[in-house]
Amino acid sequence: MLLTIAMRGKVPEKVTMGDIARASGVSPMTVSRVLNNNPAVKEASRKRVLAVTKRLNYHVDIVARQLRAQHTFQLGVVVPFRGLVGTYYFGQILQGIQQVLTGTDYHIALYDSLSEDFNDIPKCVNLCHERRVSGLIVVAPELSARFPKTFANLKMPIIVVGSSLGRQAISYVDVDNHGGACAMTEHLIGLGHTKIGFVSGRADMRDATQRELGFRKTMEKHGLPVVAEWIIQGEYEARKSFQVSMNLLAKSERPTAIFAANDQMAYGVIDAARILGLQVPEDLSVGGFDDIQSSAEFVPSLTTVGQPMLDLGLVAARYILDVLSKTGAAVLHRKLPAQLVTRSSTAMPSQPCRLAASDDPQSKISRIDQG
Repeated sequence: MLLTIAMRGKVPEKVTMGDIARASGVSPMTVSRVLNNNPAVKEASRKRVLAVTKRLNYHVDIVARQLRAQHTFQLGVVVPFRGLVGTYYFGQILQGIQQVLTGTDYHIALYDSLSEDFNDIPKCVNLCHERRVSGLIVVAPELSARFPKTFANLKMPIIVVGSSLGRQAISYVDVDNHGGACAMTEHLIGLGHTKIGFVSGRADMRDATQRELGFRKTMEKHGLPVVAEWIIQGEYEARKSFQVSMNLLAKSERPTAIFAANDQMAYGVIDAARILGLQVPEDLSVGGFDDIQSSAEFVPSLTTVGQPMLDLGLVAARYILDVLSKTGAAVLHRKLPAQLVTRSSTAMPSQPCRLAASDDPQSKISRIDQG
């Protein structure tokens, strides 16, 4: 590893880690660990090395480091751009990753898992051989995605965020989606609801299947029926949820509570209820999942299941850096707890509300579509 020292009026001289070690009174190995942000250094030694580095205006020669280490100090974040980029969920994960990388030499490169076609094995092989990235953080892959296993087989440091891969030898950090869904369903049942509907997410996403399973298992535990007509597909989209909720809530027999598998779909349910003249939570209780920033400000404020999105990014980035510094576990399987957040959109059930004969759901959908 080469470093340069800037001195006024002179041509910068190149120095070695040995020079820094002698100036700091520590070993060259300790200097290397400090400069690589390795945690296996005593705090006093770390402060001493950093103080000498700052006083002498040392800076690491990044190009030399990359050539020596044979990697790029670049972490790839693989995510389906369509549907996730721009969302609060992904923004929080990315913020967590960046917090860990701040102060290191690593930076982020975004890859679209859809347009890049990572299921093309030769592309994965080329990415590894060219060492364009030192490690990969894969966010919310589809159930059919094969590339996480391909990269793992190629010995690329990798961790999957937002999807539990079961017993596969691939690292992941996820939220307890099943437990969170159970908690929401228990909350609605505890309020006295026995007629509960569910708005499901995307069938190709593992978190969606886990949330629906948690709902079904909790209903079964309490001996309550899961009515097939009350399980509707919202695809994790507010607009889609609004459309299918209009059809469900216009029926004479409808649930008194609906659990939507994410907050955006819960917004769609509430909007449909308003159009149909139903009050939330007086006529219909609505719960969501995620606890995105707008849910506390929504009217009524949304009862939901909060997931620690920022922590997902923190855990993922720390794992990759630990693996690269050879201090981390070979495989990490970790689930973070989800937490029920009770607000104003859920309450005890009241008497069933019947739609007036003059209410025409289809005409009201048309008016919404027009503006």
